[in-house]
Amino acid sequence: IDNNISKESINDFFLDTNMVYKKSKEEVWEQMNLKIDEQQPLPKKIVMNQRFWYSAASIILFAGITLFLRLHTVVIKTTGGQHIVYKLPDASTVTLNASTTISYNPYWWFFSRNVSLVGEAFFKVTHGSKFTVTSEHGATQVLGTSFNIFSRNSKYEVACFTGKVKVTSTNNNQVILTPNYQAKIDDLGEITVNKFSEGIKKSEWTRNMFNFTSVPLKDVFKEVERQYNIRIYPEFSSGLIYTGHFSANRSADEVIDLLCKPFGLEYVKLNSREYRVE
Repeated sequence: IDNNISKESINDFFLDTNMVYKKSKEEVWEQMNLKIDEQQPLPKKIVMNQRFWYSAASIILFAGITLFLRLHTVVIKTTGGQHIVYKLPDASTVTLNASTTISYNPYWWFFSRNVSLVGEAFFKVTHGSKFTVTSEHGATQVLGTSFNIFSRNSKYEVACFTGKVKVTSTNNNQVILTPNYQAKIDDLGEITVNKFSEGIKKSEWTRNMFNFTSVPLKDVFKEVERQYNIRIYPEFSSGLIYTGHFSANRSADEVIDLLCKPFGLEYVKLNSREYRVE
């Protein structure tokens, strides 16, 4: 710069110079914003393959069908005074005593032959995969055999007639029964085994026979209640024990009278379905 040029001359030069802008301030900012947007990475688009949706839907459908097959349950019940014979999906049969309930999963049967029981029932099982009867106080497993299970309240008894059965208590005690042996599970889960007479079958109730060996008389009357669908009010000592074997093809009055005589008891018929024994 020429040192001879005065400061005033320089200022006059810039004042006289008129710089022309082709774009307004607003247009410049708009272009800058567009440039910034162009440099930002675009969000990735997730493209779901149609085959994926078909696979997911198939898995959900399969799971739903499997759950239905596994959980669908058939329940069979008898009332007081009623016996029925029921055929299971594999042609095994179960005879239900009065006031008894069984349940099983029919569509899952050939994966797991499992029956739940409350009451008393006689089973004839066809050969095949493991067959299990579960109750509150124990479980019984067989392959092919015939056996009787009594499971009411805290009482659990299993009697084997043919083949072999394995009885397991809730605390995992186990025994193997062969024909003419029975197992009883007590309240502590302990198992006792004894032999019963072949001539006096534990399943005689299926032929309308009563069979009691050293049974509390009050429990005998409870069984009579179930078989005749009546109500008996026992008003006598709980220490009385009964042993007997007789036909159930009698009237309720005759059976009650038969049970009362050995103990010197009497009964009063309150109405057509209620009795008091004293």
